[in-house]
Parts: sequence; C-alpha cells; structure tokens
Amino acid sequence: MADAPATSHPPSVPFALAVGVTGHRLDSISAEAWPHVGRRLAEALDLLGAEARALAAREAAMFANAPPAFTLVSPLADGADQLAAEVGLARGFRLQAILPFERGLYREDFSPEGRERLDDLLARAGCVLELPGARSDSANAYVQAGRATVAHCDLLIAVWDGLPARGRGGTGEIVDLALARGTPIIHLPVDAAVPPAIMWSAFDPSVVTRYGDGAIRRPFDSVQVQRLLTLLLAPPENQRERDDLLYFLEERDRRIRPRIEYPLLLALAGTRRFRRGDWQDAPAAAATRDEWAQYRQACAGCHGVSAELDLLEQAYGWSDRLASHFAQTYRSGHVFNFLFAAVAVLIALAGLFFPAAKVVLATAEFVIILAIMLNTHIGVRRRWHQRWLDYRQLAERLRPMRSLKLLGIAAPDAPGSATEPVARRWTDWYAAGIWRTMGCPSGRLDAARAEALAQAIGSHEIAPQIAYNRANAEQVERLDQRLETLGAALFAATLVGCIVLIAGLFFAPAWTKEHSKIFVLLSAGLPALGTAIFGIRVQGDFQRNRAAQPGHRRSARADRDRPGAGRSRPCTRGRPGRTGGASDARRSWRMAAGQPAARTRGWLTTTGARKSIKTLSFRARTGKGAQWPFEPSSQLSPP
Repeated sequence: MADAPATSHPPSVPFALAVGVTGHRLDSISAEAWPHVGRRLAEALDLLGAEARALAAREAAMFANAPPAFTLVSPLADGADQLAAEVGLARGFRLQAILPFERGLYREDFSPEGRERLDDLLARAGCVLELPGARSDSANAYVQAGRATVAHCDLLIAVWDGLPARGRGGTGEIVDLALARGTPIIHLPVDAAVPPAIMWSAFDPSVVTRYGDGAIRRPFDSVQVQRLLTLLLAPPENQRERDDLLYFLEERDRRIRPRIEYPLLLALAGTRRFRRGDWQDAPAAAATRDEWAQYRQACAGCHGVSAELDLLEQAYGWSDRLASHFAQTYRSGHVFNFLFAAVAVLIALAGLFFPAAKVVLATAEFVIILAIMLNTHIGVRRRWHQRWLDYRQLAERLRPMRSLKLLGIAAPDAPGSATEPVARRWTDWYAAGIWRTMGCPSGRLDAARAEALAQAIGSHEIAPQIAYNRANAEQVERLDQRLETLGAALFAATLVGCIVLIAGLFFAPAWTKEHSKIFVLLSAGLPALGTAIFGIRVQGDFQRNRAAQPGHRRSARADRDRPGAGRSRPCTRGRPGRTGGASDARRSWRMAAGQPAARTRGWLTTTGARKSIKTLSFRARTGKGAQWPFEPSSQLSPP
C-alpha cells in the first residue's frame, strides 16, 4: 500500500454512516412475517439515509467536500442479515461483510438457496473479513462476528423479538453487547403490532442500562432519528469546540520551528545534542513517514488482513507534528520568560558597575521586560498550551487505530463515557470520524496468521512506544537532576557570599565596603538566576514526571516532543518466530497497559485491544482456533 499523500492542511473528516445489522435467522421468523420485516428494513434505511443527508447538508462546513458515504456491516447470516444487505445495496449502501469462519466453512451453515445468496452478496461486498472461528466452538465464533460488527458500526439495526438471549451468539446477546458499549440500537420487532424503537444509553445517561429499561427507549421517527444522528455524527454543539476544530483544519505546515530555547536548554544541560529537527519540521515528517512505512510492511496487509490507512496516517501525521511544534513553542516560551527575567535583574544590577551606561542599561531592561510581556501575550492569544494538549491527545487517539482496525474485533473507547457516549470535545469527534471512515478490515485470519499479527502488533506498535517513553523518562530525569544541581549551586554560592559579607563587616569593614557592589550582585543576581532555574523545573513539572514513572513504565504522555521511536522489521508472512515470541508481546502489552487509564485516551487505554492481542496469541498457540473468548468489555473512565 502506498504512503499517504501529502496535504497542505490537516484532512477534513468525510461524512460517513456505518449501520450494523443483527437479526434472527430464516427458521426463527415465520414466512408470513418476512414481507413485514423487509418493509421495516426498507423504511428504516430510507429514514436514516434521508436524515443523514440533511445533516450532512447542514454541517457541510465541518466535513470534507465529498458525497455522504453509507455502509452496511453484516455477518450475512441466512435470514435478517441477508435481507438487510439486499435492501441496503438497493439503496446505495456499500456492503462490508464480517464472517465468523472462513467462507468455505461458513457456507456449510446455509441451505443451497442461502449459499447462492451468500455468494452473490459476498461478490457485491466492498470488503470481507473472515474471522478464525472454529466449528468446535461455533457459538463463540458467532459472538465474535457480532462483536466485530458492533466495533465497526455507528448504530445497530436489530431485527429481534425483544426476548432475552437464549444462547451464545444470538441477537439478544449482540444487543446487550451494543448497549454496554454505548452503541445506539434501532429495534425492528418481528411482531408487526409492536412499533420500532431506538434504544440508546445516552437517552438516560445516569447508569449503564439493559434493553428492558424503558428510559433508554424512544420512538423510531424522524424527530428522534434526527436527534440521534446529530449527537452521533455532528461536531460538538459547543461553539468553542467547533472553533477549535476549524482552527485545526486551517493549520499549515510549520517548516521552521523558530522557538528553540527549550532544545537549547537540553543541549546546554548535556541531556542531548541540538539537532536539525529542533528547528526544522522536515525531519519529524520524514520520521513519521518512515515509521508508518515500516508498520505497513510489518503488520498491514501481510498477515492476511489489510485496512485503509491513508487518511489515518495523514490525520496522525498532522496532529503529531503540530503537537510537537506547539509543545516546543510553549516550553521555549517559559524558558525565555524565566531566563530573561533573571537577565533583566542582572542588567539592573550592572548599573552599579557602569553608572555612565545607565540609560543604555535601562533601555535594555525595558526591551527585555517588554519582550517577556509580548511573549506571554502571544502565547496566551495563540493558545500554545491548549493547542499542544489538544493535538497530542488527538494524535494518541489516532495512532492505535491502525492496530485496532487490523485486529478486527477491537475498537477504540467510545467518546464520552459508557453511559453517555457522545463526543463533547472536538478531538473525540474527529477521531471517531476517522475511525468510521476507515471501514472494516478485509482479509482472512487463521490460527497462524492471528498469532503472527498479534506478535507483530506487540513488536511494532507497543514495544516502540515503551522504548520511546523509557528513553524520554531518562532524558527528563537527567535534565531535572542537572537543573536541580545548578539551582542549588547558585543558592549555595549566595549563602557563601552572605557568610563572607557578614564576616567582612566584623573583621574587614573597609575591604567589605570597597567590594560592596560585588556583594550586591552576588546576593541579588545569583538568587535571580537560581529562581529562574527552579521556575523552569516547576513549570516543566519534571520532578512529578520522574515520580510518576516507576521503572520508567509510562503510558503515552501528552508531553512528547518528537514522533514515536522504534524500528520495525519486515513482515515474516506467518513465521511467528521471526517477529518475537508471543510471551514477549504479551509482556510488552502488560508493561504498557499497567498505568492508570486517566493519562490519555489513546492506545494504552483501549480495553478491547488489550483483550484481543492477549487472547489472539493464547488461542493460536494452544490450538483452539485462534478464537477470542467473549468477555463483556468494561469501559474505562474518561480522563
């Protein structure tokens, strides 16, 4: 797959809607009910399409200049799944199929007529994902197909009798899973006398509810569908969040990084060399391209599964580079303020030694104070700090999506919370839009490929992040120690000067008076410099950062100042031994995921990925068909 093309601005999110389908099989619905079910499916998709197009027109400024894209995600089981797929294709929906087994094995579950319909639908599907289900545990395989459907859809249509689950992998269990994750459900009852309804936990965001709770049900009509799609697909209604989104979309490449005070401080402190990437953006952009090229070579498309990563790479590259730029700018601004404030004190004291130059010195002091005020004003007005944190948070939400997408059944944490999965921040909305635009992965996973994919992700996604954060922690620790030593030395020198001054007043008053200007310089100038040094430490929060990383095990932090490190090895196409042992992948994952979830809503806070990667490796190694045991996902709290 080719590298993502370069753009002059961050990419806008295309307007897209992915509708998942789950429903009863052919033999569970009477022949008399099928025409009614077909009409309800057609009416539901027509209403969703009409309201979605109206929303896209109203919010056109917030989306990419492209027609709305509608996708139907379905396991294509014989019954409601196939009927919904045929109805959706007739209405212009793209079909993406997720099969619980490889297609040859899956065809055994169908009647001859059902196989013909399956083959026809698979031929018309835009992509097909074949999961590594085993016939010996078919119920679990169907659960995973339903899980994957929920992971890749925005809302779920359930053709369902409304009764609790009567077995593993049935419609009732998939509905429970969707509700627990915060996915809206359009319930189309089989009984024509029962009206359709929308079920969504966001309608009653006090607790996580089950399908029997009437507080989460609303009628399926145009008013409620418009409300649902607006909350689900439109940017946050808060105007400040919308302005921040537009600000991001209008960002441009920063070829030069003029604020180099912070990297100069690192170089002067001996923690690392001053490098080209500190004042030019090109090295960071090249590093990101190289890292993604290595990841594509090692993970994407060579273990039986591929995904569309171009838009994701563009969005990540922009957010990562902008976050690094504003992190350096913000830190450099504080270094400038603290150090030049101390210089202003020294210039004022220099008037004692150069009385004839008082006008020049006063002018220099005025210019320095003015520069500090302007620097502060510009930093606040241009929101260096907020832009750094927003863009870093966005980058850390985007980066793991490449691996989550390849894993097939995993998905990022829903925006907001499990009880109110609505994006309140523009960063959450943008990341969710990129995810839905990527669509489903395509390909076939068997036991060997699942093992190799799990190992590759552990080696090329997680391990480099651990290595980067460990190196960054060591760098911060060295800088903090050296600044602490320098600041303490300045104050110690001041104390020595005070002792000499006191002793001189008692034993050599004439000499002390003769050198009084030097003592004034020492007693006022050195503390000013020491205070500046400690101010930089406090503002940088280096000491707390050191304390927060026992053994240097850290989650991806918002204070990164360069793209992710680590070198990827080429894909070994099903030879797990060449990409590192599965135990190493799991050990790396545990190291990375062992920190509190509140640090960042990125790769290391995704419950589904953690379960998927660990279970993929275990199942493949133990010969159990590389299936994933079903575990209801416990949503992590937002930061």
